[in-house]
Amino acid sequence: MYLIRELREKKEFEDFCNIVVHAYPGFKIETEEQRNKFVEYSMKLKEDNENITTYGLFKDEILIGGMRFFNFYMKLLTQHIKVGGLGLVAVDFLHKKEKIAKAIVEGFINEYKSKGVNMVALYPFRPDFYKKMGFGFGASMHQYKVKPSNLPKGPSKSNVFFIHEEEGDMVLECYNRAYNETNGLMEKELEDFTKLLKRPRTSIVAYKRNEMIDGYIIYEVKPHDENFLISDIIVSHMIYHSQEALMELMTFLNSQSDQIRQIIFNLQDPNFRFILEDPTNGSNNVLVPVHHEGSVEGTGIMYRVVDIDGIFKDLANHNFNNVDCKIKLIIRDTLVASNNKSIVVEFIKGKAMLRNTGDYEVEVSMDIANFSSLLTASVDFKSLYKYGRATLTHKEYLNKVNEIFYFPDKPICLTMF
Repeated sequence: MYLIRELREKKEFEDFCNIVVHAYPGFKIETEEQRNKFVEYSMKLKEDNENITTYGLFKDEILIGGMRFFNFYMKLLTQHIKVGGLGLVAVDFLHKKEKIAKAIVEGFINEYKSKGVNMVALYPFRPDFYKKMGFGFGASMHQYKVKPSNLPKGPSKSNVFFIHEEEGDMVLECYNRAYNETNGLMEKELEDFTKLLKRPRTSIVAYKRNEMIDGYIIYEVKPHDENFLISDIIVSHMIYHSQEALMELMTFLNSQSDQIRQIIFNLQDPNFRFILEDPTNGSNNVLVPVHHEGSVEGTGIMYRVVDIDGIFKDLANHNFNNVDCKIKLIIRDTLVASNNKSIVVEFIKGKAMLRNTGDYEVEVSMDIANFSSLLTASVDFKSLYKYGRATLTHKEYLNKVNEIFYFPDKPICLTMF
């Protein structure tokens, strides 16, 4: 009924632009010049970056939907794996409620599954829609609104410098060290940072010693809508490798109290409040009975395993905490038929081995969305069991199964797509 293929001709990109204009009015593609820029950028995108491709969904040769596919490498637990990303999903207003978005997601999953990519990810316009499509919640974003004076003030910020465009490679090197150590981070390229450094309102400030960056913050200064004397700093990224780097960066932000009303941190870190003397956000809201409002939490990136066998092969060298156990894993997947099955996984000193048949110690059952969240360490097995999202045949195995899938760090993603 539908055909999904890469967009080729200028007219197709123009039609896609018209769909995006209505689907995302917040993009403010309003003038003819802005439309032309969007079309030119979209057409040139594939030439500039082979890892980003614009696709269209056609019905009777008429474009009625579109999206972009992204090829990523991601650190999953202790291993680097290929991941497909889906972005800019847009449906023609005349074809809403015709299951076009569902067809787009199915086409996306099938495309990456056919390439041997075993996990995909996206930022949802509606989390409930994608949950039904088998995508599991990732780590939450926490927004902290902090007075500059409420941040730690150390003895020095002498190693903190503004980063210039020609120093983008040093920022990339700092990020890459984090990428190799951090669950969920996706590989970046030098261009990702040079683009940021070209933006007039975006700044990167870094802790730099011995010609090496050991931590940095990416932020923008946002003026108040009605009072030009009031501004906030919005921190979108924060990477650091040492306490010294973190403390000097905090001291830098603390020193802005004469001009800045609030530092707004957007972090996938529920424990950041422990760096603050006052964890409240200035709203003066009190939750029952006496809990002062602190960070605001938001659900964002979602992950989906598209091939269960394949993802365990991706994690063949990962150690599932030295546990010995043989599990029959029953996964419910209503979208990908080959995933809707049971497999036997034997963990030998923490290494996962797939078995076609044979006996097992315990049966574990859940749907693909919750399995995807579990495997990325976005949630622990005990929580899934407690809330009835997973079952097991022998409760005495609860701690052992939880230990198998336990990982100390929830996934962090600093890549928008």
